[in-house]
Amino acid sequence: MGYQEVSNSYLKNQVMSASPHKLIVLLYEGAIKNLKRAELSLTNQNALQAHQQLVKAQDIISELRSALNEKIDSKLPQELGQLYDFMERQLVRANVNKDKDLIAPVIKMLEELLDAWRQIKVND
Repeated sequence: MGYQEVSNSYLKNQVMSASPHKLIVLLYEGAIKNLKRAELSLTNQNALQAHQQLVKAQDIISELRSALNEKIDSKLPQELGQLYDFMERQLVRANVNKDKDLIAPVIKMLEELLDAWRQIKVND
């Protein structure tokens, strides 16, 4: 079994056994990782790879938006939804224009959300 197969198997096991809280952390981490890869790809003038990484990040952000619980009595889900919409629009612009400067603010927002999410104490 090669490294990639072991890595994929490990990730699959990690996701399948994760709590909802941990899944959100994994989604944020995945989006950030893909965006950093997209930045590097644009630096290396690899437009196809940048496109693929940006689409993966957009898919993750879309999944985060769909996980929002709109039924709770708070403005937080609506505000997070608007933030996710902004991020997706920013990433579409970055992809169309091949502009890595549009990616950095999204990474920063995701890192801040990840940090806040990690501070939430839950019994995993």
